[in-house]
Amino acid sequence: MQKTLAHVERKRGAKLLQLTCVYGKLTPSLLHHTDNEVHLCDVAIGQLELARSKTTDVADRCLLTRMNAESLGYASDSFDQVILFFLFHELPLEARQHVYDEIARVVKCGGSVLITEYGDTPRGHLLYRFWPTRWIIGHLEPFLLGFWQEDVTEKLNAALQRQGKTLAGEPEIEHCFADFYRVMRFKIQ
Repeated sequence: MQKTLAHVERKRGAKLLQLTCVYGKLTPSLLHHTDNEVHLCDVAIGQLELARSKTTDVADRCLLTRMNAESLGYASDSFDQVILFFLFHELPLEARQHVYDEIARVVKCGGSVLITEYGDTPRGHLLYRFWPTRWIIGHLEPFLLGFWQEDVTEKLNAALQRQGKTLAGEPEIEHCFADFYRVMRFKIQ
């Protein structure tokens, strides 16, 4: 979470979009890390209520909306930064593609996309090499095996190009837990 927060847009007046609520401390930490307006959307009312209970002291900057990340109700080019925290591995391939397309649509040129997720297929990591653990992870996270094979940079850039945008250079990537997880910040032009 700390590596993610280090990449959050702090430019005054920036509008941030966090796609889906996250258990734990991400949303309140995000709001305390920046003075900017944060839009938070999720399909689950319970998740939004939980997020609201954790952000009462900064509720004026936290705008909660019940919405599916695959079909956002925001106008195109609305946000300076879109933040995803462990969302893609929860989605089947087609749903992930819709989310890439929506991110590309709502992020502004000059903005960024911040994705914290599992790393590339961690063939060298003990949790992956030990087949019972890999089986358990695959059973608990049925879409993770497909996500591990996905080139996030390529998918995001293709979605951006369909919107007349592109990546501004290579993404900034920080790895965690022996490359099992990664934080990726993509600049958009």
